[in-house]
Amino acid sequence: MNDYFNNYNIKQNEVILDDTVYDLRLLAKIHPGGQNALNIFGGKDATVHYYMLHPHTFIHKDFLESCKLRKAYIKDDFYKLNTKIFQDLKKRVHKVVKYPYATNEWYIKAIAIMILALFIESHNIMYGFTITKSACLGILMALIGLCIQHDANHGAVSKNGTVNFLWGLTQDWIGGSSLLWKHHHVLLHHAYTNMNNKDPDTTTDIIRLHKQTEWKYKYYFQAIYVWFLLPLLPFSWHFKELFDLYNMHHTNVRISHMAYKEAILGIILRFIFFIRFYIIPLYLFPYLHTLLCIFITLMTGGMYLGVNFIISHNFENVKHINNKYDKYKEKDDWCITQIETSSSVGGRLLGYFHGGLNYQIEHHLFPRICHVHYHKIQTIIKEWCIENNIKYTHFNTLYDNIKSCYNHLNIMGTEE
Repeated sequence: MNDYFNNYNIKQNEVILDDTVYDLRLLAKIHPGGQNALNIFGGKDATVHYYMLHPHTFIHKDFLESCKLRKAYIKDDFYKLNTKIFQDLKKRVHKVVKYPYATNEWYIKAIAIMILALFIESHNIMYGFTITKSACLGILMALIGLCIQHDANHGAVSKNGTVNFLWGLTQDWIGGSSLLWKHHHVLLHHAYTNMNNKDPDTTTDIIRLHKQTEWKYKYYFQAIYVWFLLPLLPFSWHFKELFDLYNMHHTNVRISHMAYKEAILGIILRFIFFIRFYIIPLYLFPYLHTLLCIFITLMTGGMYLGVNFIISHNFENVKHINNKYDKYKEKDDWCITQIETSSSVGGRLLGYFHGGLNYQIEHHLFPRICHVHYHKIQTIIKEWCIENNIKYTHFNTLYDNIKSCYNHLNIMGTEE
């Protein structure tokens, strides 16, 4: 797949918002969230992201006037954006959640998770590895990904961009990359959920998740083998992403050179992770048992994260979006697609341990609201969906959600 953003024909330090091209370097100097919040949008049309990430209902063009360059003649035209019903929903949610960022509950949980993870890693180095500690560390690393870095890299921890950036680096602490995560999730997945060849979460040659993906015989048993692949996800992240950072190219999409310094930082932090997580333990305890414990940590964390993500957008009767523009077809409303391509499961207790990602519909509609607030807005969104005749998919238990995901994978794997 080619870099589908290249046809915008704008420079990497420019960005399209609505019908105008702006200088992203100038915008970064005045943007409240700082430059690191904007790096991934260089050379892109970020109109859908603007309405997705901001609580206000219209682009503040007066604020952007000093950064204006020229009129945009090529636009991302897949969705109807900023519709009246979405504006109405934003206003309803804002009445309930005046302060959308992290609360004391979030900080207490985040600090506790980090302390426990550091304690187990230190205990391993001082006293050796055990299978129990390794499995616990895997869960804690997954919790760092779900409960801490996820909010931070969405800009949902604080209004202060530096605070978000620093907490976001916990993704690098667990062997990932905050830059690539923002590129993958904020730039692509959230904006184009379940859109064939634009959402990287549906674009894989290993399993068939989207009905427009060409069917092949190898997918026939995917409903079974996918669950054995999920634990292996961290192995791919740890090593493949290093080359993505070096090449400034991820999920077949170029990363703007505005993020170059952030990529260098990511490479440095990745080597520090390799030393901390692989080299020092195997140097101090050069045994097969140590390697086994490292694998258990990674596979436990990979399974925890993988299941959370795959069940959220892959279930029976989930909506799939066609990425081919058709001038004769009415465009989908972006906010409605977020609901119809996502599902929620369980309630507040599950949300506490899943970083609120069980409220996937709420999260996709309002990714810059910290997860501790999602339980407050679920009822509002459900009522709004009923009023507007929009299907809201909710599973009472994880078992129900996983079962529906299994059935969906089976359908995608066996039906051409």
